[in-house]
Amino acid sequence: MARVGCIFGTESGGSERHARRLSKAWAAAGVKFDAGKDIIAGNDAASMGLAAVVEKYDVLVIVTSSYGDGDPPSNYESFLRDLYVAEGTPFEGCQHCVLGFGSTDYETFQNCPRLTDKLLGALGSRRMLARVEIDENETLAGDAALAKWAADVVKCFSSAAKTKGAADACDWTVPCADVLDKKGDLVGGGGGGVVVVVVVPRHGPP
Repeated sequence: MARVGCIFGTESGGSERHARRLSKAWAAAGVKFDAGKDIIAGNDAASMGLAAVVEKYDVLVIVTSSYGDGDPPSNYESFLRDLYVAEGTPFEGCQHCVLGFGSTDYETFQNCPRLTDKLLGALGSRRMLARVEIDENETLAGDAALAKWAADVVKCFSSAAKTKGAADACDWTVPCADVLDKKGDLVGGGGGGVVVVVVVPRHGPP
């Protein structure tokens, strides 16, 4: 029986509400999941420590949006930072899927979900389902995509034991690979957000 955990990131509460609504069908899928304990904010997952998260869960469902200039929501920032600084493959043996929310009004649409998907894969987690990106400007298409994702996730849960260790369902670049890297902003050393000012002394006439 797969142990499922859901990690969310949100500024307005929307991602958490979607996670709790969609997760109502998970217990019936034959997995170990308690909505009261296993739906947690990214910062709470970071407080647990990545090793503890992997030890507790076989499958991670990520539900998050971006904020500002493609930044993680405030209650998800620590988790994304920890993914950036982790070394090796601490998520080996774990599987994940990502559901992203956002608006195409912004150039950094889906930046945080995409970065999370990319980093989890690089750290050893198996991508069990292609990332789904919901655009709040496309209500009907978004509702249809959510319904399909919800059904696909349940199917993935039922076969999680068989797919553990298998190849990824797809690359993280599906459905889109456009990202704005945030390592420099979150952990430093990447040059993000750093302005270098060069002062040239002025000399008077000879």
